[in-house]
Amino acid sequence: MVVYFIAACLLRGADAAAIIGVVLAARPAGAGDATGLLAACITLPHLAGPVAAQLLDRARSKKLVLAGAGLVYGFALAGAICLLPITLAGAAAGLSIAGLAGPLLTGGLSSQLATIVGTDELARRRAQGMDAFTYGVSATAGPAVIAIVATASSPTTAVLTAAGAAVAGGFVVLALPRAAQQAADGEAPAPVGLRAALGMLLQLPGLRRTTIATALTAVPLGAVPLLAVGTVDFLDASTASSAVLTSAYGAGNLAVSLLLIVLPLRGQADRLIRWGVITVAVGFALGLAIFSVPVGAAAFALLGVATGVLFTASLAARAAFSPPGAEGQIFVSMAGIKVACSSVGTAIAGTILGLGGRTMFAIAAALTLATLAYLLLDRRTQAPL
Repeated sequence: MVVYFIAACLLRGADAAAIIGVVLAARPAGAGDATGLLAACITLPHLAGPVAAQLLDRARSKKLVLAGAGLVYGFALAGAICLLPITLAGAAAGLSIAGLAGPLLTGGLSSQLATIVGTDELARRRAQGMDAFTYGVSATAGPAVIAIVATASSPTTAVLTAAGAAVAGGFVVLALPRAAQQAADGEAPAPVGLRAALGMLLQLPGLRRTTIATALTAVPLGAVPLLAVGTVDFLDASTASSAVLTSAYGAGNLAVSLLLIVLPLRGQADRLIRWGVITVAVGFALGLAIFSVPVGAAAFALLGVATGVLFTASLAARAAFSPPGAEGQIFVSMAGIKVACSSVGTAIAGTILGLGGRTMFAIAAALTLATLAYLLLDRRTQAPL
């Protein structure tokens, strides 16, 4: 598991850092007006993740595919940043290639975790807590390293550092145990076609509820940074206080992910998803009681805890409900859906920022409660869509 942890942090840290690095590098390279386009070139290709997951599910050596994804991501990112001062189109193409490999570094890598730890359910839940922790570490450390390197040297050097981390992570993946690429009985299950795998997200009740919960909660959770801005505006506090709130959110997420390694979630996966959504709803509801920056920091930290619980529950549900031969596509597809819905949430929050933090928290809580209502209703009816 140490090898997995190192590989996951390197690969996901590079992915989390890349978009920040590109934004920082765009202006000095004379591409400041195209910053949004360049950022989208990294994120939008995540929606094509299921196509890349087909390669993963059909491969005999899955760790070679994952290692190759790390190398492709790193070299494409490095090429893009070197081309940025020369040709915007070439840089966009390089970033798009990196973006296509990105889903394999997130959901694709997570899909192989169960075969590494074996069939023991407690060990799997503990490993899923560790996996969630790597996402938190990557989301925190990746951008921080980029900022430090960019300040000490240059944005280009910072992006090349992220590219190097991806390449290094690809080589570390090769050291994963052999079990990561074979079924327990030594015979790989027959791969599932792309259309069938995507259909499972809505046709299989457990996967359907997990998909809907992941998608709908990702909308308000994607808006957390802007919720922080809206909150400090409402409190008439300094703009810099929003960084305090977002840092508290990240700290809460990291803390609960670390706790869930020691005390893993227990219970049936479907129930865990419901409880995860409940904790997020409570987290957003607490935002309505914020009356000062310290109270806001506490509320954002608790929301981070709730996010960590839901994400770990989602990993457990994906592993529990994914049919043999479709694990990679299920994990990667949900990761892509989450990225897309988070982007939607960020965009919506930007348009309603003037309503203030309290109103934004109320909307987020209402959407999360509506998600919970759907889960309860679907659980009762069990009717396929």
